[in-house]
Amino acid sequence: MAATKDEVIKWLEGKDDSTGNLVDIPWKIQDFDKYLVLENEKIPFSIYLVFEGTVLRIFLRTGIETAVIDTQERLGIYRTLLLLNRQLDLVKFMLDGMNEEVISRVDLEMVSLSKEELNVGLNTLLSSLYLMVRALKLEKEFQEKVSERMMLMIQEMINQGKSREEIKAFLVTRIGMSKDDSEKILNQLLGKSIDRSESGMYA
Repeated sequence: MAATKDEVIKWLEGKDDSTGNLVDIPWKIQDFDKYLVLENEKIPFSIYLVFEGTVLRIFLRTGIETAVIDTQERLGIYRTLLLLNRQLDLVKFMLDGMNEEVISRVDLEMVSLSKEELNVGLNTLLSSLYLMVRALKLEKEFQEKVSERMMLMIQEMINQGKSREEIKAFLVTRIGMSKDDSEKILNQLLGKSIDRSESGMYA
């Protein structure tokens, strides 16, 4: 049986920061009938959930409006986003509106949607931004906010008892990162010695 909008709202109303799951953090939820808007002080973007028949489209606006920037710079951004789209499986970057704003979107099937899958979708969306801000070399404050959310996601996986290889597999198979990028991120965020099989505990 397909999930409903009311179920999705219920999943998002848990307000339990202790789980570490993105779906459980205290969201401010605005209901506009056909779509929801989620806001949280720890997330630097509003997240939109649009219910279109059997599909839930989750997207966020980056604030990068490409129609108003220099042609050469715009082409560079487009090239970077196309390369990221090829790399990522679940999430895609696209343009929206008259100012051709860059948005990031994940589509989930309502028929198979669960709270866990919704959490994966939200994590995938924010993880794609981590790759985008690195690729586009955006301002430091923007990088720090997105990196912090990425770190919290990986920390929760550690708390759940996941090994380094299990986390890496998740980043590759579910988020859609390349093996090299997932290894670089783990090294950057966590260092090189978090695998329980090596030390019996996490660093």
